[in-house]
Amino acid sequence: MPDFVIIGGGIMGSSIAYHLAGSGRAGEVVVIEPDPTYEFAATPRSTGGVRQLFSVPENIWMSQYGHQVYGNFAALMAVNGDAPDINFRHQGYLFMGSGREDVKTLIANWEVQAANGARVELLDRKGLKHRFPSLTVEDIDAAVFSPDDGFIDPYSALMGFRRKAISLGATYLKDRVVGLEAGRKKVERVVLESGRRLDAKVVVNVANCWGPEICAMVGMKVPVYPMRRMTFYYEIRETLEPMALTRHISKGASFRPEGAGYISGLTKYDEPAGFNWEVDYNWFEQRIWPQLAHRVKAFEALKVKRGWSGHYDQNSLDGNVIVGRWIGGLENFYIALGFSGHGLQHGPAMGRAMKELLLDGGYQTIDLSRFSYQRVLDNAPIAEFGPVA
Repeated sequence: MPDFVIIGGGIMGSSIAYHLAGSGRAGEVVVIEPDPTYEFAATPRSTGGVRQLFSVPENIWMSQYGHQVYGNFAALMAVNGDAPDINFRHQGYLFMGSGREDVKTLIANWEVQAANGARVELLDRKGLKHRFPSLTVEDIDAAVFSPDDGFIDPYSALMGFRRKAISLGATYLKDRVVGLEAGRKKVERVVLESGRRLDAKVVVNVANCWGPEICAMVGMKVPVYPMRRMTFYYEIRETLEPMALTRHISKGASFRPEGAGYISGLTKYDEPAGFNWEVDYNWFEQRIWPQLAHRVKAFEALKVKRGWSGHYDQNSLDGNVIVGRWIGGLENFYIALGFSGHGLQHGPAMGRAMKELLLDGGYQTIDLSRFSYQRVLDNAPIAEFGPVA
């Protein structure tokens, strides 16, 4: 009987498997992942950002642990001398605002970030233009820049965690969970599409956008839904100064360097939740391009080369993760769902946190108790005043 069955082998499941297996105390760790190519997984389709620009301290702390792990990823995840390269580019995050409310939010967030150890700079219009001369800033009243933040190759990060977890003894099964058999207090068996049944001591559901379907198998309701996020890669003729991941906190689209060009992404909240893999280039032209052309003159003549769709496991309660045991339900059923676009950067910390919860009986480093399922039962959202994902 496996000691831990992890449903979902993406960045979250693989980080948990890595931390559990690496502890030497976890026993048998089994990860169920239906698609080891990760064709439709959220992580490889993400923009790969790692940032500390949050307003909730726990989110800042999780990103800081992400910095530690990703900053030393090659050494930590090397297997038989083969070290993964995630190409961590510390080009920073830049959030800008216009008007009294935006400025108030940026300053309040900056104070929280600085108080919790993030290296962040508060910039006025002149300072912003000096640092990033390609930006149009006449309508910008304040900005916050975090120079240590940046972006990584998300697929390499995922595969690095997976390979290392396997080398430490975790088992990955190419299969799909189609049922959970439960008694009065516990999940007793995980039923797989292949017909196999796994007796389980502990079940951890980290199946991202598919996680709510797993929860429903045992009657657990979570306010998490797939929301389509389209990302577009484009190139320009001009050469700009090194740019941060740049975004207006209340006006949507971001951009950042990628290879020979740039990428921009935006979640499509004006459509029903659900899986939609189509790429709407007209939407880019109508919704995103005008913002880009306004902010950087060189983007007026950009040329889109390709686009793709991914999905956020959007927590409609408050946009923050729901983590821990199913309070009020099965005592050996745990979840980490609803990252709402923060999964890659918080994956390392979530792996460590789940290991502590499962092996040590409680959080030892970052106390994530506020993010438990209890707040869903209480309808008590945790306000995050960073930009909507």
